[in-house]
Parts: sequence; C-alpha cells; structure tokens
Amino acid sequence: MEEPTPGAAAADDAFVRREMLQVVLGQTRTAIAGNLAIGLTATIVLYGSGVQAGVGAWLAALLAVMALRVWHARGLLRRMAALDDAGVASAERQLTKLLLLSSLTWGVLPWIGYTGTNAFVDFFTIAMLLGMTAGAVNSTAALPRAMALYIAGALLPFILKSALIGELVYLAGAVTITFSGLVLFAFGRNTYRALRSTLLVTRQNVQLADALRRERDAVQAAMRAKNLFLAGVTHDLRQPVHALALHLRYLRRLDAGRLQPHLLGPVVEPMDTALKTMSLQLTRLLELSRLEAGEMKAVRRPIAAADVVHTLRAQFETQAQAKGLQLRLRTAPGLAARLDSDPQMLQSILDNLMANAVRYTDEGGVLLALRRRGPALQFRVFDTGPGIAEDLLPQIFIAYRRFDDRRREGDAGQGLGLALAHKQAELLGHVLNVRSRPGRGSVFSLSVPLAAEPAPAA
Repeated sequence: MEEPTPGAAAADDAFVRREMLQVVLGQTRTAIAGNLAIGLTATIVLYGSGVQAGVGAWLAALLAVMALRVWHARGLLRRMAALDDAGVASAERQLTKLLLLSSLTWGVLPWIGYTGTNAFVDFFTIAMLLGMTAGAVNSTAALPRAMALYIAGALLPFILKSALIGELVYLAGAVTITFSGLVLFAFGRNTYRALRSTLLVTRQNVQLADALRRERDAVQAAMRAKNLFLAGVTHDLRQPVHALALHLRYLRRLDAGRLQPHLLGPVVEPMDTALKTMSLQLTRLLELSRLEAGEMKAVRRPIAAADVVHTLRAQFETQAQAKGLQLRLRTAPGLAARLDSDPQMLQSILDNLMANAVRYTDEGGVLLALRRRGPALQFRVFDTGPGIAEDLLPQIFIAYRRFDDRRREGDAGQGLGLALAHKQAELLGHVLNVRSRPGRGSVFSLSVPLAAEPAPAA
C-alpha cells in the first residue's frame, strides 16, 4: 500500500484526534450516569455497614466533579465544529484533567472504607473500584493519556493503602490490583488502536468515494467535451469545404474564354480565404492535441518585450482600424524588459488574446498594457466588447466552448484560441487570468517571468 505523504498523514492525525475527542464526549452522559449510580450505591452500602466518616463529603465531591464534567462536555460539543487543531489539543488537555480529577475522587474511597477490619466492606470496595475502572477504560480508550491517568488515579491509592495495611492478604490484593490495572491498560490501548484503524479506514473510504465521484464527473465532462469538440470540428471545417466546392463547381462551368485573371479574382479570393481558414483550424487542432498529449516542449530563452509588442501592433493595428476601433498601447513601464519564455508560444498566446479582443469588440477600442509585478511582466488586454457572464468564465478555456458566439454575423472564430492559449500558458508556467463584466468588456492578463540579468563582463 502506498505510504501517505507527510501532509496527508498530518491531516489524518488531525481528523482522528477530533473524532476520538468526540467519541469520549459522546459517552459523557453514560459515564456520568454510571458514576452517579455506583456512587450512590457505595454511599448506601458504606452507611449501612457503619462507615460514615467522610462518606458524605466524598459523595458531595463526586457530585461536584460530575456536574463539572457535564458542563464542560456540553460547552465543548457546542464549540466542536469551530475548533482548529490547537483548539482540539487544548480540549484534550482539559478533558484529561477532568478525568484525572474524577479518578482521584474514586481513588479516595479506599481510604474511607478499605480498612482491613470489615471483610464485606473491603470486598465491596475492591469490586466497586475495579468495576468503575474497567468501565472508565471503555469510555476513555479514545484518549490514551487520559485513560492511563484515570487507571493510575483510581488504583494507585488502593495499592498504597494495601501496602500500609501490611498484611499478606492485602499485599496480595495490591499485586492483583496492579496486574488488573496493567491488563486494563493493555485492553484500552488495543481498543484505541482498533478505533483509530476504523476511523482511518472510514476516512479513506469517504475519500475514495469522493475521488471516484470526481473521476466519474471528469469522464462525463470529457465525453461531453469530446462530443462538443467533434461537433465544432465538423461545423467549422464543413463551411470552408462547402465554399471551396461551390467555387470549384462554378469554375468547371466556365468556358475557356472566361478563364481570365480579372474574372477569376472574385472567385479565387474566397477560395484562398477558405483554405487559410482550414489551415488555421487544422494548425490549432494539431497544436492543441500535441499539448494535451504532452508532446510539445517549451524552448525558453530571453525575449525582448519590445519585440513582442512591435509584432502585436503590426499585426492588429490594421485589423482594428478596419473595424473602426482604436488600438492603444500603454507599454512604457515594461517595454525595456527581457522575458523568460518560449518566443513562439508566447506570441501565440498574445495573438489569440488580441485576436479575440478585436474580433468581439464592435465599438470603442482595445488596449494593450504592460506593468511590472515583482519578478514578472504582466500583459493585459482590455476590450470594450460584450463581456462574459461570471458563471461562464470557468468554461472559456475549454475547446469549442463559444456560447452564443456563432450567432455573430461574420464570426470566423472556432472556439480554439483561448483553449490553446490556456494550455500553452500552463506548459510555460505563465499565469493567465480573466475578468469580465457583461456589457462593459473583458480584460485578459498574462504574467510572464523576467529573464535573469546577464552577468557583467569580468
């Protein structure tokens, strides 16, 4: 069986300690009832046998200790759910002290009734004391230290009193009680181990059931994603293929006299666009599948942030202007920085973020901002697009999760860009986040670690 990690072992130990404490507290009512019943019986028997000195005070002390235990148990059970590990440890110490006080109260009894002059009273005292101790072992075994102190507190006074009486029969009784205490201690330890093992197995079964439930949910989600993925691939590849087929059919019907460049241009250009769309789609599919299969490796090297920004501006400024959008850059704080990343993957991530911002913004503009954040440079892409509902944000990095985007006229997106960017960011160890407000727009941020400064020449 696989050994638990230190963190898991500590969590298991904290769980067991809390459960053990609750076990002892849960038996408080039964333990108090037994103490009161046997205490009253002992008082009646001792009074009936002519032993009266100190019995009333002993009973009063026993009742006071029992009342204190009830008050403590009720308060602790009410606060149990809010206790942290330190609180549980403190509660264990408090309960141990109370149980020791209870056992010492019973340990006083032999000094009242166990005198060596009345065989009946002596026998009753021994039987009562062993019975109480055995019952206490059963109810305190979940706290081994408290159990050991209870046995010692209840039986040691009797053993000491037997030694002081000095007669052989009482010395033999002291030895017998000593062995009985050791047997009770061993029994209590075995009970504790069995209870601890049962609690751990129960916890592991619950964790296993939770893990199986999560695995089941993950498999179901994967099946749904696969179906969505296949539907998306079919949809997005079918459109350019259908366009190519229509244009090829048109070309076949043309006679030789009409196959002139100025006449073919309007036909060839849409075909070229369709082929580029298919190529981009297949490239993204291939990259995404390689990332998910773990076949793509990052090749990190220092990159100038200025080069990355220059490429983004050259690529998207014209696209933004074509839509009547303003593309703004706020890069001065980090433009001189050098980044530690894979150049192709970093450019791909930022390309996808910028492409989405431009594609889904109809009015306003797009802002690319850079800022230093400790040992990293953060790229932030702001847009004034439609925004994304908060409950949909966790799903936007899943392939083909495009929500209602397909209803956008002329939308060329395939729902792969953000999924690919997220996978690439994970591989690089870059943090990719998103914030969005419906009707106000979105902001995507990518934190890229700074490259180490080169050592000065000697």
